[in-house]
Amino acid sequence: MFHREINQTFRQLRKTQILTMCLSIIKIVLRFSLLIQIQKTVDSISLNNLNVTQGYLKSCIWLLVIFFLMNCIFQYFFRNLQYTSHYTLMKSLFGLAFEKDYSFHMKYVPSAVLSMIKDDSKFIADWNSIGVILITGHVMTLVMAFLLMLHYNVVITAVIFLFILFCFVVTHFISKKIGNKTYDLQVSNTELNQRMMDYLGGVKDVKQYKKESFFQKRLSDFIDGNTYKHSKSISQYYSVFTSTYAMLTVALPILTILIGAILILNNQYTIGELIATYVLVGNLQEPVQVIPDYLNQRRQALKMQNKIMPILEDNSISYAHEKLDAFQEFSFHSDAYVFEDGKVILKDIDFTIQKGEPVIIKGESGKGKSSLLNLISRFCGTDGQAVSMEYNGIPVETIAPDVYYQHVLQGQQLPYIFRDTVQENITLGEAVDEETLKEVIHTVCMEEFVGMKGLDYLLEQDGENISGGQKQRIGLARVLVRRPDILMLDEPTSALDPELINMITERIVKYCERYQIALVLVSHNDSFEKYYQRAEAGQVKMIQV
Repeated sequence: MFHREINQTFRQLRKTQILTMCLSIIKIVLRFSLLIQIQKTVDSISLNNLNVTQGYLKSCIWLLVIFFLMNCIFQYFFRNLQYTSHYTLMKSLFGLAFEKDYSFHMKYVPSAVLSMIKDDSKFIADWNSIGVILITGHVMTLVMAFLLMLHYNVVITAVIFLFILFCFVVTHFISKKIGNKTYDLQVSNTELNQRMMDYLGGVKDVKQYKKESFFQKRLSDFIDGNTYKHSKSISQYYSVFTSTYAMLTVALPILTILIGAILILNNQYTIGELIATYVLVGNLQEPVQVIPDYLNQRRQALKMQNKIMPILEDNSISYAHEKLDAFQEFSFHSDAYVFEDGKVILKDIDFTIQKGEPVIIKGESGKGKSSLLNLISRFCGTDGQAVSMEYNGIPVETIAPDVYYQHVLQGQQLPYIFRDTVQENITLGEAVDEETLKEVIHTVCMEEFVGMKGLDYLLEQDGENISGGQKQRIGLARVLVRRPDILMLDEPTSALDPELINMITERIVKYCERYQIALVLVSHNDSFEKYYQRAEAGQVKMIQV
């Protein structure tokens, strides 16, 4: 059975599916009606009955025109349903993936999530959208074809039925094998994508240490020993599958003509019936191939569902607090935080943050400064850890994340820049008035950049067309414009020019004081610490880790 999220996604396409199914049935009925009329036309010609022949010919022409129009309509809805269903499922899965907790995105790399959403979902979408329609149509074609042939002659129908049954059993068996290998190949392709992205992501080190041939060999070995092995097996199975189908398309029509000719000589068959049977045999070939193939695709779709189950699983948690009062105090307590490898950080750390209070986190590299910010940001879990945090006396883990992030935000040291305008990268689609936008642009010293480029300047993916310092300032503007109660910054000026550091430091401090934002900082260049000592008479809380 398919997951309820998948069923829910395709429920909105149900009307289109029913309409397409009805069009398919009408098309099949028209095709067989046309075939019967052609058979009658041929038999009337052989009897030299011209008046009757003319009537049949008119019926054939009308049926042919109607069939053409109906087939055009059907093909439009059929193809549109196939494409729409995949896009609909991708949108649904993308939304579900984004709703997942941060731990999900730490566990599954973007390439793996992309493969689930884009590639694996195609099997599921095809079956749930057009699979049932195709199988229903082809089963109906088989039944109507055999009933019509049975009406013409029992002997020839029995021979054709046995031949078709043999081919169906063979193709069905092979389709199952192909399905299993296709799933293995899909898993291998996902791993292949991850490896290529991993190797290409480290291209600077690869070039610097001249390791092109090393990584090329590793990728080649994986393809030869894994991916190619699966594709080779699929090729072998397909060779038997297509050969069986070829036998069906070549041998069965010849067999039909030979048996039909014998029956005609014995006056047990007419020429029109032989032509009709010959055409019917041609109609049987596609169902014999498609039905096993799509039954196999259903099995593949269910396997792919298991593969994307991390996205489909409902890991939602019920939180006791869906609303927070105005911020007063945040408390942090840690006896120790232990990593999986046994490394211990944040031993005996205990502090509070008051509204509008500046805090600087100090400590040697590797002692847990960034981890502390990630804990407060809920990017790291506290299950099984001797760590507790409270917002206004409320345990942080009992607060709904979307509510929590309205009050507590962390500016990223290496902010991600989306392929969008400067303004959209700052606001992320939120409505921000012009004065507020100007204020944060001034605070992060981007007046000159915006003056030259404009807010509608298109930034490339991950900011490839701007400098590291400009990326960092856009990230700062993104978090400042939201005016959280607690703002955490990890090395906020690490990518900036020395002449800009002091100016931005002062402007950020003034901005936070103006809006009573508690500023929590990790900074190695001491620009904020020096500013507080010089301009604020040392009015800043220092936390040593």
